Amino acid sequence: MVDQTTWRYLESLPEVDTARLPAGTLFWANNRLYQVVETGTGGYHKAREWRKSEATDVALVPGSLLSRRLPLVRRGRVLPAYKSRRELMRDDQPLCFIFPTEALALDAALLDVALIASAGAYVRLQSHEPAFAATDGAHIYRYYYFRRSTSGRPTDLSALQARPLPFKPLPHTEGPLYWRLLPNWTDVDPLADKTREMSLPEMPSDDDTLPHITLPDAER
Repeated sequence: MVDQTTWRYLESLPEVDTARLPAGTLFWANNRLYQVVETGTGGYHKAREWRKSEATDVALVPGSLLSRRLPLVRRGRVLPAYKSRRELMRDDQPLCFIFPTEALALDAALLDVALIASAGAYVRLQSHEPAFAATDGAHIYRYYYFRRSTSGRPTDLSALQARPLPFKPLPHTEGPLYWRLLPNWTDVDPLADKTREMSLPEMPSDDDTLPHITLPDAER
């Protein structure tokens, strides 16, 4: 069951016949997030719950042989795609979000990268920081810090206060609305009220940056 904010967002997305979607497209149907994984001939179009096993596969073409052995999903709401990796940024600087858990931060990063139309971007751990980065290896487009690791231990985000930053860390709830479609999405951040990482002063963009954080150079 989705909340009202998520529901309004879903209603804003175009609803289409899933049989027409190209491979790689992410869409929402039956309260689940799917990705088109095959678009073969003879109606062999199928999708799979995003980041799930083949057991979640569904057919997309009514009356096809595939639809006789898999559940059929005729219609879905298509998630928006990024035309360029730089659309993950703001004012040519990487955005930075703080998530309550490592798992949610990773899912959000992977979903961002999956929505980029062009290839080349991927997700990596950001050096010694409790964070992931969406990058192409030469430029970083978005940071995903997390307050609690997969082991359940609180992480040390004090480095975000150590020096002036060229960006302001934002709570995960201020990120793109499609993150709310993630299975492990939560608005709750139990550690946020106990720490003050979010109350950072505004800093000019040409100040020193953090150790272990590689800022993107201008693309050539």
